[in-house]
Amino acid sequence: MYQLNYRSIAAPNLTSEDINNILETANAVNTQKNITGCLIYHNKHFVQILEGDKADVLKVYEKIMTDPRHHSVNLLWESNVNDRHFEEWSMAFHHPDQKDTNQFVSNLLLLSEITDRSSGSLYSFWGNVRRILLGGSPSSIPETI
Repeated sequence: MYQLNYRSIAAPNLTSEDINNILETANAVNTQKNITGCLIYHNKHFVQILEGDKADVLKVYEKIMTDPRHHSVNLLWESNVNDRHFEEWSMAFHHPDQKDTNQFVSNLLLLSEITDRSSGSLYSFWGNVRRILLGGSPSSIPETI
């Protein structure tokens, strides 16, 4: 099993329709290739972790790097792992126009505190999730987990 996580910044003109297309495409491709993981979008930033067969995960990541709906794609961590950590997950999604943003942020911050961070990849993923949720760019907020 192989795990990879990255962060990126949304294109300035990213729309809700674009986000829905990302979700639909990712769900279809990931299901077909038996890739699991989690995608977080908040404050115009994406953080994603992917897990599955190494060749399949790397092919998906190569497509992600050339997707014009975001830029500044930074690989955070990649490693072999013994087990999947997101077996039942494909996406965590919050529509930017919804009024429950505070609850969304609180729930994900709590999840980031109580979830498994036993590997470098998981530690990196949840640390970057916390950074974008707390309102700063991923590189501007100190590591808190």
